[in-house]
Amino acid sequence: MSPDGRSPEPRVTDERTALRGIPIFAEIDDEQLDQLAGAADRQYIPANEWLFHMGEPSDAIYLIASGRFAAVGADGVVLREMATGDSIGELGVITGAARSAGIRALRDGVVWRIAADTFTELLAKAPQLQSAMFRAMAVTLRESRSANVSRGRRVVGVLSAGDAAAGPVVDAIAKRLGSYGQTAVVAPPVDATAAADHYGELVEAFSETLDRLERSNDWLLVVADRGSGDIWRRYVVAQSDRLVVIADQSHPPRALDPPVTQRPVHLVTCRVVPDPSWWDLLQPVSHHPADHDGVGALARRIAGRSMGLVLGGGGARGLAHYGVYEELTRAGVVIDRFGGTSAGALAAATFALGIDADDATAAAREFIAESKPLGDYTLPAIALTRGRRVDRLVEGFFGADTLIERLPKEFFSVSTDIVTGDQVIHRRGLLWIAVRASISIPGLMPPVQHRERLLVDGGLLNILPADVMCADPDGEVICVDLRRTYVPSKGFGPLPERLQPPAVVRRLITGTETALPPLQETLLRSVELAAPKGNLLELPRVTAIIEPDVSAIGPLDFKNIDAALEAGRIATRAALEARPELVR
Repeated sequence: MSPDGRSPEPRVTDERTALRGIPIFAEIDDEQLDQLAGAADRQYIPANEWLFHMGEPSDAIYLIASGRFAAVGADGVVLREMATGDSIGELGVITGAARSAGIRALRDGVVWRIAADTFTELLAKAPQLQSAMFRAMAVTLRESRSANVSRGRRVVGVLSAGDAAAGPVVDAIAKRLGSYGQTAVVAPPVDATAAADHYGELVEAFSETLDRLERSNDWLLVVADRGSGDIWRRYVVAQSDRLVVIADQSHPPRALDPPVTQRPVHLVTCRVVPDPSWWDLLQPVSHHPADHDGVGALARRIAGRSMGLVLGGGGARGLAHYGVYEELTRAGVVIDRFGGTSAGALAAATFALGIDADDATAAAREFIAESKPLGDYTLPAIALTRGRRVDRLVEGFFGADTLIERLPKEFFSVSTDIVTGDQVIHRRGLLWIAVRASISIPGLMPPVQHRERLLVDGGLLNILPADVMCADPDGEVICVDLRRTYVPSKGFGPLPERLQPPAVVRRLITGTETALPPLQETLLRSVELAAPKGNLLELPRVTAIIEPDVSAIGPLDFKNIDAALEAGRIATRAALEARPELVR
């Protein structure tokens, strides 16, 4: 049934041809195909509706005529995706077992239902169908063991919001996508929409056409420009794997019809500074201005070529990140997404400002290496330092009102809520607060009180948040890991050996003659050790791991910036030589 309460009339003349196009029926004879076509019950399944649930009886198999479906296991985990030509549920029918997973429509779709007894009877008569079925099940088994369960987000719906004109942006996206593969722009079909007084009729009239276009192109841009009818807008939202919303006003309408948040949404703004209320309405995964750089970044996301750079914590050793970024940009590696923890969050936020790599390094030299950020020591009632100098430096550099949402590049940082023990991922809000929270080493700097949370260094839970970056399926990820080596300082902080006090003085002050690392360094190293260790190579989409040799740099040795920078440069050059495909 359609959402209008009307059943779209099946087009019987197309049934045999369409069923013959299903791979498992390609080799059966005409008589068997006629029997199958007579028994097949054509059903329309709206997007987000369930075809069946896990544990239900295996009373039929289903053949996908159009649309896309997901097999959903326990706890809502998507096991795999299926599209036109795939069969569903045949193993349960053959074995008699209950449904091992639920099936949910990701888009509006049409399926043929064949009852279990009809299918088993046909299977007994057609050995070639048995062979095809076993091949299909082997493919299913192989896909179920793959980390990549998605068929890709190839159908992109483009919606104008308000009076925004979609055409110029669509043309720009299509041109950039053309560098990566075949792209088609799909406008409302006059013949289909004119005859479609009901939504279900539009699905019947156009879904197979859309399916054919998808098979012959790498990406489809399905456009609902201003003035498009409500039925077409609804169809575009339901049939798309992701949505691009184009806006030309600072504040959004109270609502978009139809709602769009059940798909990944990308916000594109034309000549306006978007208000944060756009994020409340759309919950977009990314924002792009409608200029050359913004459209390029969006096209790379759609094509799955959006490179992410995730940076680990490490105190003063985090200055190596700036050397890494110098070499990556010099080699022509385009980074669209940045994320990090602690010192990595500070560097990632700097790069996300969109400034030149050399300017980023100059800023690190001025605001970190030469400013003594941890110099305002106090009685350790809350922390060893007041944290006010760090506050002034971070807020002064990033700006008191700079929002993460409005950055030229995408950014996130990670902090730890010491009240709840939760990892907090900062993707919205004031940039300087997100950075300040992530670098708040417990005991060394005061926590950051932010709304109901009490935030400290993200390294307690996730010192290199590659898993956060890798959860985004739109591109590969480069990781910079500073945990490779640790050589503790001896004596009183960064004092050179010739100025270290004799053992008798050290004993009077510390209670031991042994030269041990200073308290600040011990606190920072404790944060590093507290974070869980994981194998980065096991994460999907990690394409390179850069490990600068920062063993000669103490965690608080901010003055040693030149050695840290050079360590980052050397490690990056080695990584680029090993992976030349990173430059593309």
